[in-house]
Amino acid sequence: MFDFLKKKVQSFTEKIKNVIEKKEEKLGKKPIAEGKPAEEIPEIKQKPQIEKEIEEKAKESEAEEETVSQEIPESIVEIKRTKDLRVKEEDKRELKAKKSLKTTLISVFAKEVKIEEADVKDFLFEFELAMLESDVEQDTAKAIIENIRKELVGKKASKKTGLSEFLKQEIKNSLKKVMQVPELNFWKIASEKKPLKVMFLGPNGAGKTTTIAKLAHLMQKKGKKVILASSDTFRAGSIEQIEKHAEKLGIRVVKHNYGADPAAVAFDAVKAAEAGKADAVFIDTAGRQETNKNLMQELKKIARVIKPDLKIYVGESFTGQALLQQAREFDKEIGIDGFILTKIDTDAKGGTAISLLYKLKKPIIFIGTGQGYEDLIEFKPEFIIDRIV
Repeated sequence: MFDFLKKKVQSFTEKIKNVIEKKEEKLGKKPIAEGKPAEEIPEIKQKPQIEKEIEEKAKESEAEEETVSQEIPESIVEIKRTKDLRVKEEDKRELKAKKSLKTTLISVFAKEVKIEEADVKDFLFEFELAMLESDVEQDTAKAIIENIRKELVGKKASKKTGLSEFLKQEIKNSLKKVMQVPELNFWKIASEKKPLKVMFLGPNGAGKTTTIAKLAHLMQKKGKKVILASSDTFRAGSIEQIEKHAEKLGIRVVKHNYGADPAAVAFDAVKAAEAGKADAVFIDTAGRQETNKNLMQELKKIARVIKPDLKIYVGESFTGQALLQQAREFDKEIGIDGFILTKIDTDAKGGTAISLLYKLKKPIIFIGTGQGYEDLIEFKPEFIIDRIV
């Protein structure tokens, strides 16, 4: 998964690494004498001694300027001054040469280069285009690029620090900043509410019903009792589908006939959960597009009737910009507390999750990584970051 963006990150880091290494190589091979590279000059081994000589010469030069005695005749003084000036010029040339050598030696020994704006400008442009191809939304891509620029430009790097790891860490830091959202601890909320009322929203075919079953299985593993509400009374086969999952898991389902009021089903399920001392009630709703106003009104009615503790949007991770647009409209109409992204194991690009977090500032709570009941895990930004960097 995320192979496309992973390759682009690798390509980007390799290009920047090459730029830094070339700058470092140029610095390390700066000629000092007779056209030889710095590392071939024997004086490099005598760096401490050279520095000492430079300091002594500087002190001698300063002292000589104050030692001309006024008792010596002017003609002799002039001769001495002329001679001294000639000697001083020679000393200054020698001092300047050694100072230049000292500066070069320090650069060679430091073997660090400063990353400039010009070093990364073209590559950042290329990387931004790559992210757009990876389903990263435009504003999100720009924010990532700006963070990377801030992290890299002005920093000093060298081979000693491990350029590849250095660059990858800076990109990771940038992605973490963009993916930062307010935390939502599902298990903490579940421990504080009884029964926990969760309403699941999303488009057709996103895997909502299967995801509900997976989350119910996780609750069971923690010793929690769950009741399911089949409030999707619109789609043919929806009731049978949730009943099949419930049978496998040993969970009760509250249902009405097809065409019944979804809000009434949800209401009955909550009452059953309260009477049966269940820990949670999960309400399945009919899939719908954000443009269907009548069905959106239906969701609002369910929310008014049961007052859910959480409204979770379930979407396919690989649908890119379409998912972002749908989720934005659902949030505007109903209000979303968090996301569950399904089929993330089939997502070759990886940009959708990053964009969701940055644009909507709502947490991704869980991600579906396969078809089994065990294939639902809590989401951490590192899940994305570590797979593309």
